[in-house]
Amino acid sequence: MDPVQQVLVVDDDPACRRILQKFLERDGYQVALAVDGRDALAQARALKPDLILCDWMMPGVDGLKVCQAVKEDPALRDTFFIFLTAVDKKYIDTGISQGADDFITKPIDPVEVSAKVKAGLRLSRAQKALLHQAHRDPLTGLYNRRHWDGVLAPACRGSRPFCVVLMDVDRFKEINDRFGHQEGDAFLQELARGWSQQLQPGEVLARVGGDEFACLVFRPLGQVRRLRQVLEQKLSLAFPHLSVGLSLGWAPFLPHRAATPGDLMAQADARLYRDKRRRARRSSAR
Repeated sequence: MDPVQQVLVVDDDPACRRILQKFLERDGYQVALAVDGRDALAQARALKPDLILCDWMMPGVDGLKVCQAVKEDPALRDTFFIFLTAVDKKYIDTGISQGADDFITKPIDPVEVSAKVKAGLRLSRAQKALLHQAHRDPLTGLYNRRHWDGVLAPACRGSRPFCVVLMDVDRFKEINDRFGHQEGDAFLQELARGWSQQLQPGEVLARVGGDEFACLVFRPLGQVRRLRQVLEQKLSLAFPHLSVGLSLGWAPFLPHRAATPGDLMAQADARLYRDKRRRARRSSAR
């Protein structure tokens, strides 16, 4: 059964809010109510609704400012946004230029509200499905390189320290050659699953190459090294017939030291390959 979809209704007129709530709940939607623009933005950020139905004319933060803020917020910009308006239709172009997806004119027609909300939610679901496919790795379900690049760039413009961590599988080609690509795929899926279970709030994990994974972390390097040990132990238990090893590279970002995404990836990559060579020499000496 599909989850109940949520609509946020924003209007400073209590009668209008009650009417819309009645129409929408009758159609089976979960409805949240906001009394003005500031309340709307606070609720939108907390609830992340599927659709926002927002009055244009409100005191203080009006509907246009709400729309601008929603469409500029990475966590909300894909939310379908419908304006409620009694203003002249010549303003529709202004709303569309700020990211609005549709308009409903006042006085409210329940048939129009039902049809436009239903169509908006259907389109929103389709768009989100396409975005999910565009930003996810089909084998592991992790984020892909496109999404990783989109996360790392703004992080480098921020003020919070973090670390870029790269990890890949030692002698992964041997796994594919000896046991087949199906076994190699299963190994990568288990690695992705195990690492995902160890993520801390705010960390982002992506598969950026064949057997290479990247993670944006906010923990000390000692904890990252411990994470590698945990993952190697989990993989050894899941694949006891394989010789499991993970090479590690990292690059810290400090706000007072300017660094581009390319700088950080290059530093982490260089450490990754130094670690790989070191581990290979140690393995051949045994």
